[in-house]
Amino acid sequence: MTYHLSGGDIAPEGQRTWPYHYTVYGLHVCSEVPLPELKPVAAAPGDVYIYRDRLTPQAAGLTRIGNRLRVTPTEALLIYDEVGLLHLREGRYMAFEVLPAVPDETLRVLLLGIGLGILMHQRGHLVLHASAVAIGDRVVAFIAEKGQGKSTMAAALYARGYPLVTDDVLVLDEQPDGPPLVLPSYPQLKLWPEALRQVMQSEPDGLPRVHPAIEKRVARLSAGVDRPLPLAALFALRPGNTIQMRTLRGQEAFLELLMHTYTRVLLEQTQTSARHLRQVGHLARYVPVMALERPPGLERMPDVVAALEMFVQHQLEVA
Repeated sequence: MTYHLSGGDIAPEGQRTWPYHYTVYGLHVCSEVPLPELKPVAAAPGDVYIYRDRLTPQAAGLTRIGNRLRVTPTEALLIYDEVGLLHLREGRYMAFEVLPAVPDETLRVLLLGIGLGILMHQRGHLVLHASAVAIGDRVVAFIAEKGQGKSTMAAALYARGYPLVTDDVLVLDEQPDGPPLVLPSYPQLKLWPEALRQVMQSEPDGLPRVHPAIEKRVARLSAGVDRPLPLAALFALRPGNTIQMRTLRGQEAFLELLMHTYTRVLLEQTQTSARHLRQVGHLARYVPVMALERPPGLERMPDVVAALEMFVQHQLEVA
């Protein structure tokens, strides 16, 4: 069946062939392009459709605000310099138009990062700008401003044997009376060359870049977590002279979570903020939010990891 949606777009299910089928965040993804980061599954009707489309006509005449061209509660038309256009609709459709010279790896970073993050927000999930690992059968996540070490922290714990749950995009499935479940992403980290060398003991040469003009690299891991797990704690990373952890309470915790919502720049232009505030309040009620201060640089990272392991293991035993 074909039907019209906002902006004059046509639902693509019956109009295209779907050679690639995957699962991520518990959803079935039908794609026109290969996404080797994701787990392949047998062909079936999709929850999400990813496809190439002509988006330039839709962008004509629109005023650009940052990377945003048009945003509504169910739609986002975004533009990225030196890459192209991305159109996300109804938590279901992800269309893209990129420049011919854009590497496949850069396209996939866009689709599987901001693309899936916004789709999951459109589907009603709370999505945080966070990286996370599994410790036992629970998840520990790290929130921070861009470039402040979320991925590096997750990489350091992964190197210690803790499975990666997600990098950069934390998707939560709210539970009625308890902490939310973290929906598993795919096993991949985005790291600067120095972090790769010192934390992962790996050379960046040959690894794809996240963007043609950025040195950060994409490191695909051998395995990750394949089932939803409850979120045990969130650590807000902050610079400090010593390694310290303290609990954030009340409004301080609420504002910290609010600040690190993955789609907060989109919320400003839609009417989904009431839902979002309720979700953040629910999260703050059931999951402890901690401030983790540590010295800048990577030299003290082993000490930070050791302190974190000791603290988390104690907290989990108490819980």
